[in-house]
Amino acid sequence: MLPSIPLTALGAYGFSIAPKNIMTIIVGFALILFAIQKLRGKLHFPQHPATMVVGGCVTGFINGMLSISGPLSSAVFLTLDLSPVSYIASEATAATVMHVVKIVVYGKLNLVNEQIIIAGLGIAVAMTVGNYLAMRFIKNVDKKKYQKVVASCMVLLSLFLIFS
Repeated sequence: MLPSIPLTALGAYGFSIAPKNIMTIIVGFALILFAIQKLRGKLHFPQHPATMVVGGCVTGFINGMLSISGPLSSAVFLTLDLSPVSYIASEATAATVMHVVKIVVYGKLNLVNEQIIIAGLGIAVAMTVGNYLAMRFIKNVDKKKYQKVVASCMVLLSLFLIFS
C-alpha cells in the first residue's frame, strides 16, 4: 500500500487535467478483459510481494487519475486468491488510504467543496457498514464462487463506466 500513496497523489493531480471520458473507456475495457480472463481461469499473477507493490502502484495512479478505486483494486486483489474475508478487509483498507490521499490532493487543487465532503462522509459510513455486514455473511463462502461473483461485478461496473 505504501508505494500506492505517492502514485495516488500524482494520479489525483492528473485528474484535474486529463480527459476523463477517454481514460474511463480505456480502463473500462482493460478491466473487462481482465475479468473475463480471470473468469476463464487464464489469468494468474504470482503470489509474491512484488505483485502487490506493482498492483498498488498501478491501482493508486489510476485511482487518483479517474477517481475510482473499486474495479481496479478488485482486479489486483483477485489475483492473490484471497479468502472472501481477507479480500474485503484488504480492499477496504486500500480504498480508505487512497480516498484520504485523493481528498488531500483534491483539496489543494480546489476540487473539493462542502457538498462533496458531506457526500463522501455518507459514502464512508455506507462502505463501513457494508463491509461489516459482508464480513459476517461471507465467512463460509466458497473462494472460487466468490471470485466469479466479483469478476462478474467488475464486468458490469466497467460497462456502466464506459457507457455512462
